[in-house]
Amino acid sequence: MKHWILLVAMMGALLAQGQVVDDIYGDNVDLTIVTPAQQDKDSKNAQKEHKKLMKQRVDSLGHAKAAAALERGYWVIVADRINVGYTGYTVSGLNGNTNFVFQQAQEGMVQFAFNHGGPSINGLGGMTLEGKISGVKMRTDKKGNIIYSYSIMSTDINAQVTITVFAGTDYAEALVQPTFSGPRMTLSGRLVPYIRPRK
Repeated sequence: MKHWILLVAMMGALLAQGQVVDDIYGDNVDLTIVTPAQQDKDSKNAQKEHKKLMKQRVDSLGHAKAAAALERGYWVIVADRINVGYTGYTVSGLNGNTNFVFQQAQEGMVQFAFNHGGPSINGLGGMTLEGKISGVKMRTDKKGNIIYSYSIMSTDINAQVTITVFAGTDYAEALVQPTFSGPRMTLSGRLVPYIRPRK
């Protein structure tokens, strides 16, 4: 009988211990752990295509604004790079406030300034050409580039200016060729609408 009581007591202790274990570790519950989803290739490609499409739309709008500005005759190319002469000497990282080409109806200006402090026509290490514009021509080539050309006559220098606004963008190059002497220059930058403030 004592053995039987001892056996029952031990079983009771084991069951009690099992209950404690259950209380500590909890019930048998199925949990669904949510982790951040990894982007699949299709999603990444869709995002890239969306960004590409948005850039094309912005560039296309810029191109349309550049074309309209040329047609109205009020625009400026803010130059970030200048190529000098036939040797291909290039100066980049320029100050757009002092390096530009613009037209205001029948008035035009071409200015470059390398700011090296040496003697120059405009005192900024470059030249400022301001004068009357004539012989304006505008066309679009087979690639969609806008070609815009004119002559500018000033008291110092006369030049032929040919501007190319590249298809689908507002980025442009202005080739400035002095009529009689001097090196040709190409100023590159965005062509945007511009109305010069009155003095």
